Amino acid sequence: MADSSRRNPSKPRISMKEIARRAGVAPMTVSRALADPDKVSPDTRARVLAVIEREGFIRNQIASAMSSTPSRRRMLGTMVPPLINSGIAEQVQGMSDACHEAGYQLLLIQGAFDPEAEEKAIRALLGWQPAGLILQAFVTSDSARHLLAVGEVAVVEISEIRGHEPIDMAVGVSNFDTAYAMTRHLIGKGYRRIGFASTPVHGNDRLQQRRIGYRQALVDHGHVYPGGLEIEVPITAQGGAAALVALSARDPELDVLFCSSDTLAIGAVQECHRRGWKIPGRMAIAGYGDMDLAAELYPRLTTLRIPRYQMGRRAVEQMLRRLKGEPELPRIVPMEFEIVERESA
Repeated sequence: MADSSRRNPSKPRISMKEIARRAGVAPMTVSRALADPDKVSPDTRARVLAVIEREGFIRNQIASAMSSTPSRRRMLGTMVPPLINSGIAEQVQGMSDACHEAGYQLLLIQGAFDPEAEEKAIRALLGWQPAGLILQAFVTSDSARHLLAVGEVAVVEISEIRGHEPIDMAVGVSNFDTAYAMTRHLIGKGYRRIGFASTPVHGNDRLQQRRIGYRQALVDHGHVYPGGLEIEVPITAQGGAAALVALSARDPELDVLFCSSDTLAIGAVQECHRRGWKIPGRMAIAGYGDMDLAAELYPRLTTLRIPRYQMGRRAVEQMLRRLKGEPELPRIVPMEFEIVERESA
């Protein structure tokens, strides 16, 4: 026998006006209870939410956004590169937590380090008419920058604060400074042949600045820049292992490998173990990011700690201050970083 208690899918959903009638309030009160609950008394809000829960009411977010001015839309959009490393995930989590606490929704669209894909993703986000956009890198597409510059939406570019003029605001670290600091640290430890393994830098402002920082530190400290000790590999542990194999073959005197991500460094550490190479006696390894596994490796990984979760939160907080109309907000908000010295280098 069919379950007569199940909802008929052809039956139209209850309207906000009907919710108001059953709760004994005005339709505007229902809207406030959903969008600005602090403006509705607890008893009234409880009555409205009880009806909503009973009827399975879902607010039409598109209609709500279209009827609101940009400053009152409680949605922020973000474009992120492929979520294949924990660093981006940490930033998004920080953004999500800050949005939730402020009563905002976070709309996420995946982009890529390519001007055409970047422009397409930004156009898609703007189509939702969010209150603001938080973008996980500097915008490189001229067309996309124009769209954002002439629009009414606030923008925070996150993760990099050097080498590019922000459209509106930027929150992050100088990737030049981070890589320079780690390379200088390795030189100070006595390493002479310092290799650099990176994921592809084309279109990626952060990785470009890391490579430039690595090179400049070598030059500034009297090292001849060894162009043959750089390599680009996929952002996988296998990529890190391949980088170690290739660079050590190019230069048998290579004594340390600086990786642009902990994922690559973990692969390099594992390759050393497979070869029976003592770390750091035969080869030292340094990473970037301080992901959770970095402290659990054997030996534990020397790396750069970047406050990615805090960057995500700070980007949202900066955006909300702009939406509230606070005057004289800083255009660039730098975040601190630190070298975490462990046993691998």
